[in-house]
Amino acid sequence: MLLTRAWNELDVARFKAEFYRMWHAGHHAGLDYPTTLASMHQFQRSRNVEKLRSYLLAGTRRRASVASLTKTNPQLFVPFEAALLVLGEETGTLEASLRLLADYFAAEHRMILWIKKKMSYPMFQVLAATFIAPFPLLFFGHTGQYLLAVAGGLTLLFTAGGSLLLAAAKWYGRRPKFVRGRLARALTIGVEAGLPLGRVVELAVDAAASPAIKIHVAGQQASAVSSQPLAKTFAGCEMIPREMLATMEVADATGNYSETLKRLADLYDGGYGAN
Repeated sequence: MLLTRAWNELDVARFKAEFYRMWHAGHHAGLDYPTTLASMHQFQRSRNVEKLRSYLLAGTRRRASVASLTKTNPQLFVPFEAALLVLGEETGTLEASLRLLADYFAAEHRMILWIKKKMSYPMFQVLAATFIAPFPLLFFGHTGQYLLAVAGGLTLLFTAGGSLLLAAAKWYGRRPKFVRGRLARALTIGVEAGLPLGRVVELAVDAAASPAIKIHVAGQQASAVSSQPLAKTFAGCEMIPREMLATMEVADATGNYSETLKRLADLYDGGYGAN
């Protein structure tokens, strides 16, 4: 994958946040789906988001429901995204779902910005090494070979470097503070959207993208996860520290999941914690 394309694809969350803000504004103004989707500019810097917009536009012009479109082509949507769209349309709360999705992807973009910042210096070092490593050739007068080596290095960097970039971004995204931030954010938005608690936990675990959390929750009966407090569901999971469990306990006791978990998500999104 081209390096520049991979760098742009890291901004999918940014463009999805923009996409859902535009859709929310159009829906709030009373415009129908095709009118709103057609009035958006094309997302040329993100092929995935432009593919999503074009797919929804073509489908809604055929008068297909958003819920049916998410099921027909599920690979265009992350599970959390699809669930909120279906819920919003089926319950008449799509405007709220669109706002929540914009908030969710905006938070994801903040994480990606941190990752890009951390990766910029290593990328600069690799680029510099492409010119410096073959420098002995130039020193001994082999200018042609030096230029050939530099050109080959740059070609390799810009063609194969994209895959390495995405792999590094995925590795960064699995750091505990980001996993916890995604989990808390997804739990917050799922509760705010009115999803059943069991479904909230299921989607939040998917959003967290942590094998440890997934295994921990999968080891419990679905009926228990749907009825027991959040703190009990996540108690004993190695990825969930004591302060996060304490926040869940407060949320369980007060019923104010949105406010308490949102504050925790904000802390993690802002770089809270050393891990």
